[in-house]
Amino acid sequence: MAKKYVIFDLDGTLIDSIPDMCREISLFLKDHGRRELTTQEAMSTIGNGAAMMLKGAFALTGDPIEEKDLPDLLNCWISQYSHAQMALTKTYPHVEETLSELKKDGCKLAVCTNKPAGPTEAILNKLDLKKYFDVVLDADALPVRKPEPEPLWEAVKRMGGTNDNAVMIGDGETDAQAARAAGFPVILLTYGYAHIPFDEIKPDALIDDFAEIPALLKRL
Repeated sequence: MAKKYVIFDLDGTLIDSIPDMCREISLFLKDHGRRELTTQEAMSTIGNGAAMMLKGAFALTGDPIEEKDLPDLLNCWISQYSHAQMALTKTYPHVEETLSELKKDGCKLAVCTNKPAGPTEAILNKLDLKKYFDVVLDADALPVRKPEPEPLWEAVKRMGGTNDNAVMIGDGETDAQAARAAGFPVILLTYGYAHIPFDEIKPDALIDDFAEIPALLKRL
């Protein structure tokens, strides 16, 4: 396996979380006198962490959040989402069997997400995904988040690897920007939550099926 240290984004890459996230955001907004979000609106707010998601959701439904109110709103949101049923959140096709194959091939695997620690832990446990990963870096793990490169470097360091044998696998521009800043090749899945066209992002590889990853890594 040419690239032995493989870092995955979570939402839009490993899991489809939009149905539950849209539901929970809408419930949260309703509690604060706002309207619900459409699925497309919810998708447009995610990818850069919970604070940016909340700011986007409130801006779409009325007056923007005042900075003084953000910490309390953020704490309430994280608590709500961490304890949600998440009954509709699921892995994409071929995720588990592909992760298992990569492990058998000797790869070290990490998750690097801008999702807060509480819901990240809850989802990985619910879907029984933690067993595949040597390292999980959530939004609370470091002072900086993607698209900064430090989370990717830290993930490789904690896996005991070297940056020249690492690759980032994600679904959008935030993952690509982080990978390029870190000096890693980046593979993107077409089915995720990208906010700009892939021909503008220009990943090193673009695939439709998670099962393509092992063969692609051998060529990359």
